[in-house]
Amino acid sequence: MDYFCRIVEQLRRALLDERTTAAFYAILRDMSTTFDGVDAFAEARKDEQDHAREITALLERLTGQRPPEADIPVQPPMVRDYCQGIMEAIRGEREAAVEYQSIINISPYEDVNIALSEIRGDEEVHLAKFQALYRTVCEKGFFAANTGDNQTD
Repeated sequence: MDYFCRIVEQLRRALLDERTTAAFYAILRDMSTTFDGVDAFAEARKDEQDHAREITALLERLTGQRPPEADIPVQPPMVRDYCQGIMEAIRGEREAAVEYQSIINISPYEDVNIALSEIRGDEEVHLAKFQALYRTVCEKGFFAANTGDNQTD
């Protein structure tokens, strides 16, 4: 598979991930019991929606057509435990940063690389906020007794 096809395939996967993540963050925002939680997940959700629009535009420029991934329904993961949801968000932000860097590493397209670098920066901000939220709410706060996974760094 040539680099063009790999880039398009990875961007399509990233588009679905961004859309799914936005829906996931809406759930976590609604579960939040603190202003910091609501604020972190509301901001991250908006960013993920912006990322999905940007990736859609990149794919339209690369392929000449709207990607089907922009319109198909997405299903966020079920969340029963808020702290486990934050941990999943932390894992997802780490994975997204790595995925975007892997696309940048093979892409000869300046517009793709600039957009993904900016998105990657947003993902790093989300990661830092979610790690701080986890430490504040789950390790020290009300939910601390309800989780056994305290690895946020």
